[in-house]
This record gives sequence, C-alpha cells and structure tokens, in this order.
Amino acid sequence: MFQRIINYQGFWKSVLFLTLMYLLIILVLQWFFTGFSAEFVSTLLQSNKVWMLPIAGFIAGFMVSYGKFWGKLKREDQRK
Repeated sequence: MFQRIINYQGFWKSVLFLTLMYLLIILVLQWFFTGFSAEFVSTLLQSNKVWMLPIAGFIAGFMVSYGKFWGKLKREDQRK
C-alpha cells in the first residue's frame, strides 16, 4: 500500500504544497511569539538549527498527505 500511495498521481505535489504551508505557519508563529521582532530574521539565519524547519514541514506535509491519499484509496477499494 505504501508504494501505491507514494506513486499515486498528485501525492508529491500535495506533499510539497503542505510542506510549504506548514513551513510558513511555523515561521509566522515563531515570529508572532517574538513580538514580530526584526531581530527574529537575523537570529533565525544565524542559528545552526534553521535546517530543522523545512524538515519539520516536510514530515508534517508527508504525514497529512499520506493519510489523505490512504483514505482516498481505501474508499476506492471498498467501492470495487
């Protein structure tokens, strides 16, 4: 089932879109909690942990897309 889901048309497009959305949400929330400080950007770029943000976004995007497509394929299989 895993191969079937990740090879389904539109899966990786959904993962990419959700990754970008989660990344944007994470950045805006962190910026909000710093009081919309201008120092946030410079601190973020100087941090050696900045690479974790896209990875976290990818994991969240992959998991949500996987669940969405798993449910879709499960419903299709039940109809047959």
